Amino acid sequence: MFKNNLLKLREKMNENNIDLAVITDDDSLYYFTGYQYFVHMEFGRPTILLVPKDDESTLITPLLDVFLVPEDAPVEKIETWNDGVGDEWREFLPKIIKQNINIACEKYKINAPVSVYLSELMNGKPMGDITPIINDIRVIKTDEELKIARHAGEVAMAMMEGAKKAIGHNVPEYEIAIAQSQAGTRKAAELLKTH
Repeated sequence: MFKNNLLKLREKMNENNIDLAVITDDDSLYYFTGYQYFVHMEFGRPTILLVPKDDESTLITPLLDVFLVPEDAPVEKIETWNDGVGDEWREFLPKIIKQNINIACEKYKINAPVSVYLSELMNGKPMGDITPIINDIRVIKTDEELKIARHAGEVAMAMMEGAKKAIGHNVPEYEIAIAQSQAGTRKAAELLKTH
């Protein structure tokens, strides 16, 4: 699924003459690589996906989080950095930025430290916005994505039913929350077992 998502992005980049996409948004990182659960920007630690239209993609991530990158993540290179060592994540950007002309990022989703540093590297050159392209790709769901959404809906319905059955006179709210959680867990386990 993730490999196909990345291929679609590259196709759209070629159609729109974008040489390099710089992606830092958590949802987009997951959508294109399957990478999730990392500490990321809450602690000022950016993770960056660099996607050239016709070259190897690179995932730049803190060393602490690298073991969370899925083995089948469709990236050719993984670069790691440590807090306070060298230029941290910045050391990987100058070379690739200089090699590309038309660069785009998720203009309103890119985190501030990365945006500021990219602006310095771009020397006043405008940077495009890849967000509309990513949105167009994401709005059309694959069969696999639809299946996941349906399963999530089944879990949500089971949780609502579990809570509804538990509601009663003098039933503490925490008992309702427990019933809801258990119903959702059971449904999720059932789906995992059958699919």
